[in-house]
Amino acid sequence: MISFALTEEQTLVQAAAKQFAADEARPAARAADEAGEFPEMLLRRAWDLGLAKSAADAEPMDQPSVLNAVALGEIAHGDAALAVALAGALGFARAVASQGTEAQRERHLAAFQSDAPVFAAVATRDAGWFCGQGRATRAGRAGNGWRIEGAKALVPLAARCDRLLVTAETEEGVRGFIVEAKSPRLRIEPARGTLGMRALQMADIVLDGVEVTDDELLPGAMRRVIDASRIALTAVLGGLARAVYEYTLPYVKERVVHGEPIGRKQAVAFKLADMHIAANAIRWTGLRAAAELDSNPEAARTARLAQRYAAEQALKIADEGVQLFGGYGFIREYPLEMWYRNARSLSVLDGLAGV
Repeated sequence: MISFALTEEQTLVQAAAKQFAADEARPAARAADEAGEFPEMLLRRAWDLGLAKSAADAEPMDQPSVLNAVALGEIAHGDAALAVALAGALGFARAVASQGTEAQRERHLAAFQSDAPVFAAVATRDAGWFCGQGRATRAGRAGNGWRIEGAKALVPLAARCDRLLVTAETEEGVRGFIVEAKSPRLRIEPARGTLGMRALQMADIVLDGVEVTDDELLPGAMRRVIDASRIALTAVLGGLARAVYEYTLPYVKERVVHGEPIGRKQAVAFKLADMHIAANAIRWTGLRAAAELDSNPEAARTARLAQRYAAEQALKIADEGVQLFGGYGFIREYPLEMWYRNARSLSVLDGLAGV
């Protein structure tokens, strides 16, 4: 029988993330969305939670997927965009720590021990027809190393990333390459703006013959990295869905129409019940996939199913929240419209390593 009772360590991390989300992340979310960027102090406070530091410190086989999912879910309850920003650095550090060589860990993980935020991303999503002429990103042998051609789309905080883990097609299948952001022939396109998650300043990265050495080829399989990214996205969607439900519930109890609260109307009560069930199901399916990844080399099926369910249900919950607030759901005085935009943007992703 599977139990998701949290350990003492997980409970402490959850409490810290929950407090940060309530006190700092949510109050700053609207201003960050409007400005299209995060305040520097908020990023520093989020970094102080230590998620990426813990991943960089951990032994290769000691990467706690459940703990990370719990923390990201709580942060997303305050601001999903900020949770994704942290997940980028966390995903890179985790991938190098668990799949990289000893030399790669020494070269790239030391930066994550600093007190200042370090931004990174795992870029697996090809840019498609709108950039790179629809070509898949490919890497071919070039002397003693590799030459990478292609483009990656919607990389969060791309302009601030120091390093990237880029996936590319090779004769040996899909492999991961560690690429410095300042590499020659690597170009970061200006952020063009997105429907939601605006503070992330997501942009495309073009690799026009970027050369890397064999030392920067990640020896481990990318399957585990992609599974972890889908679990992280599930956690973020779960936190967002729970925020919508918890914000909507007291409103329908207090909003009086025709002499009684709308929450007493059967149609509204059924909607709230469905939202509650789905929000909890997102959390449990995500934790189930995280627990499987912690105990197995991969969790491809479970992680994919959790991510797809979360994408569909979180968007539905956000839409129901907007509808239940009526006209108020569409104005910026309330966070519902922002949460809906964020849910829509997250629903098109294939995991946080897929952006």
